[in-house]
Amino acid sequence: MQRGATTSGMPSDMPAGQRGAMPPWEWAFLLAASLNYWTDLLRHAFPGIDGASIAFRAIHFAFYGAFALLLLRRWQPAADTAARMPLMVLFLLLPLASTLWSVNPGETPMRAVALLGSSLYAIYLAASLRPEIVLRLLAWTAALAAAISLFLIAAVPSIGLMSEGEYVNVWSGAFIHKNGLGQMTALGAIISLVLLLSQGLHGNRIIAAGLALNLALLAGSRSLTSQIVFVACVVMIFTVARCLRFAVRNAGLLALVLAPVLLIVAALASTDSLSWLLTAAGKSPTLSSRLPLWEILFGYMDERYWLGWGYEAFFSDANFAIRVIEAKLHFKPFYAHNGYIEVWLALGAIGSGILAALFVTFAVRAVRRLYGNPTHPLFLLCFVYIFVFLMQNFAEATILQRNNMSWCLFVLLFGLLAREPVFAAATAARPQWTPPPLLPRRRSLEIA
Repeated sequence: MQRGATTSGMPSDMPAGQRGAMPPWEWAFLLAASLNYWTDLLRHAFPGIDGASIAFRAIHFAFYGAFALLLLRRWQPAADTAARMPLMVLFLLLPLASTLWSVNPGETPMRAVALLGSSLYAIYLAASLRPEIVLRLLAWTAALAAAISLFLIAAVPSIGLMSEGEYVNVWSGAFIHKNGLGQMTALGAIISLVLLLSQGLHGNRIIAAGLALNLALLAGSRSLTSQIVFVACVVMIFTVARCLRFAVRNAGLLALVLAPVLLIVAALASTDSLSWLLTAAGKSPTLSSRLPLWEILFGYMDERYWLGWGYEAFFSDANFAIRVIEAKLHFKPFYAHNGYIEVWLALGAIGSGILAALFVTFAVRAVRRLYGNPTHPLFLLCFVYIFVFLMQNFAEATILQRNNMSWCLFVLLFGLLAREPVFAAATAARPQWTPPPLLPRRRSLEIA
């Protein structure tokens, strides 16, 4: 018998969930967990101090425990997945280790455990399901979240519309803020579009409806950043992704052509030009006070250069620096509004260096796989998502954010890319495999 194979002809490290059947209860649980991380429904249902009540935290910890048990049940593919992405595992453990030097040691351990717990969702999906099934689950989640958001906007405006600040009566749907609605509807539209381009409309009517709903909500969210990112992703899908082989083969010529464009962009990046562009786009020239905040935070990044201030510890009341910043800006910031600054403040140059290595690894794998198979939905989504994630974290902070689908999706796609050789080997061993319907018609869902 060939090494690494089972009597059924499947590789021995193939996830258990793809060698047998998934019961309907497990599929329903995964859909509920995905909806939980995709939306802010639990925050609406259980508001409390700092936006989280005891019930809110208890439900989340129940999800963490459930995914831990599921991973123990399928420990072999879970261990294989972890072994294929050691840098990611190290990055996920670093926040817990930062308790040793955190300026808020009372809160850092609990928050780091919540980060690890919600990341188990991503690791479980990467270890247990084929990419086609994962993408279908995400597309259905996006459609369901969009339907719920539209219902809340129309029927429960006290939840579905914002009621404070300058955005009164602006759509927020199943999210706390309009930017959350814009961010996730853009992501849902991208995932739906990628699947429809690869599989067509046949059998995907719910995904097509989800695409339409997400586009409508994206327009109504008035989130200009998310709208620009979505348009840029569509352009990438229909141009850059489809011309990737040409771009790689003619990299030198393209670099020569694009060099003047990059110089113009660099010139426009000056403070005066940036302020003019922001004003023309209807945005604050200080990016809603982000620029003054970032300027102050650079000094604190140098103060604890190598290890930072601890995971989610810098902006806590235990840190005297926050009172100094509040006195300078005349408001109290709760986070950096920039994912890269946030990571540096939390984990220093060491954490930022690991993050940079993860980005490079993700991007290289996505480009290489897409170069070899330009129509594969997973590779196309990875190629686009790394751009979305990088851009998103210039104005917001979703890197290492607990209970957040944006971060979970980064871990999930990273894991799927790492395990792709296993999936490819299994597909070669069983060429007759076809993706199943999302919902079972029988007592169990056949995954393979």
